[in-house]
Amino acid sequence: MNPSKVLVPVDFSPFSDFATDYAIYLAAKYKSTITLFHVVVLYEADVDEEAHVKQLEEIIKRKEENTRELFDRHRQKFLAKNIQINSVIERGVSAANVILDYIDEHQFDLVIMGTHGRTGIKNWIYGSVAEKIVRLSKIPVLTLHNDPGKLKISKILVPVDFSENSKHGINEAGKIAKEFDAEVHYVHVLEQYLHPSYHVVGMESIFIISPEIKEKTAEKLQEFCPDLPKSKFACIEGTSHATICEYAEENDIDLIVMSTKGFTGLDHLLIGSTTERVVRKAPCPVLTVGRDRH
Repeated sequence: MNPSKVLVPVDFSPFSDFATDYAIYLAAKYKSTITLFHVVVLYEADVDEEAHVKQLEEIIKRKEENTRELFDRHRQKFLAKNIQINSVIERGVSAANVILDYIDEHQFDLVIMGTHGRTGIKNWIYGSVAEKIVRLSKIPVLTLHNDPGKLKISKILVPVDFSENSKHGINEAGKIAKEFDAEVHYVHVLEQYLHPSYHVVGMESIFIISPEIKEKTAEKLQEFCPDLPKSKFACIEGTSHATICEYAEENDIDLIVMSTKGFTGLDHLLIGSTTERVVRKAPCPVLTVGRDRH
């Protein structure tokens, strides 16, 4: 990873503060140029009806002026570290779509943004700008929804599902590990739970029926991943996104690096995304790579 130009979408919430602090941390190391980006969201009716647009123009201008004042608060943090900073305000009906269009139209190496980490009914109703960016951005996206505390990268977690796509995460994690002299944890989650009928006879895990599967999978994991100077391998049974987040918390992981397939439409509705669930619940920042949007 060598991000010379970084886009940081902000909504001036505490989650944006977490993202800007992390952007400062990375920009100081990589000498990056940061672009702070804010979307003034319009209602669709306002866009479609010219009369409404004219009536709301002054209100929108006042919002943009307030945004510039809020930008100054963020800018001072970057300027104090001698980091080159730009700020951009755009208008649109969908914040996520405006951000994606801006990414497509400009040359950035990385997006860093906060996510509110909504779950359940709130996520279904409100959706998530960050998760849509994670799913559809053509460049790597780093998200975080809590205060990372000490800004460091000494332990990296890489979920591995043995797909060609997962190699993107493996390769990116290897580069970051060398740059930060970090320890890499390669983790594969076995989701092969048994049918409840087996529970009657005391069999709740596939490891009971096939105890060698864990050992064989662990061997395959070591063959699939590079053996770096500081690397660990783990094969765990559980639900992928929950197990990844639990492992990250229990092992004091500083960064999760994982690939995402970028499902859209019906595929996304039916299959969902382990990556997006990890983004929503991870105790540490998550860097997603490997999607290719056309």
